[in-house]
Amino acid sequence: MSNVSDADLRKFSADVRARATAQFETPGYRRILSMPLNRKRAQVYVLQKAFWNINRRDCWAHAQGRSPMDVKKLIWAHEEDELAGNKERGVEDHYSLQVRQSAEIGLTADDFRNEKIRGGTRAVCYAYLHLVNQGHWLKGVASCVALEVSNSSEWVEDGGMSYRMGKRYEKDLGIPFEKQLNAKEHAEVDVEHAHMLLQIAHAHGGNGGLDRLMDGLIEAWDIDAIWKGLLADMMEETAIQGR
Repeated sequence: MSNVSDADLRKFSADVRARATAQFETPGYRRILSMPLNRKRAQVYVLQKAFWNINRRDCWAHAQGRSPMDVKKLIWAHEEDELAGNKERGVEDHYSLQVRQSAEIGLTADDFRNEKIRGGTRAVCYAYLHLVNQGHWLKGVASCVALEVSNSSEWVEDGGMSYRMGKRYEKDLGIPFEKQLNAKEHAEVDVEHAHMLLQIAHAHGGNGGLDRLMDGLIEAWDIDAIWKGLLADMMEETAIQGR
């Protein structure tokens, strides 16, 4: 039996939606989603984001380890898609999907293996690991779920980050969204993944639980806004003409 009222859950949900949508008005998001893309910029974005993707797996593992059994099960189901794919739908793990999709912008598996993590990427990854492990477990879980919410078209007006970036690839690089295997997959499954937030809020949101969840969301989105700005810096440092 939940010890949080329906009215409190509705207020919490509305606040999450407003904050998630507001992320896209931060300077870093606006720069990435408005700058002209060429192949080189897209390559920088994808290769550095691969380190971030692996860091997400680390963060979710820490969150799962600190959570009660019912939440461990939710996280297990979420991470199965990421780490093992979906056999029923014939979808491979999401990291492999990204590597395969990146052939469309001229990258190979060797490019991912040989890429060096940049200082800004490393700092952001350390910040996420610190956030997920400090404070109440609800705050740590929320810091992970925040980025699923940012990617969900049910939580964010006009579509999440994977969808919006996929449309930029389509517009500037001529790669149809349907051929962007990883972007298409995340635009679909992160709608379901983000539902985890309300399941956890319903079960554990009483006695200050909703405030702890909101703290984790806000702090994760603060880090993410900085991360997007750092990515934009890296992309803008590249040559005007893609290779």
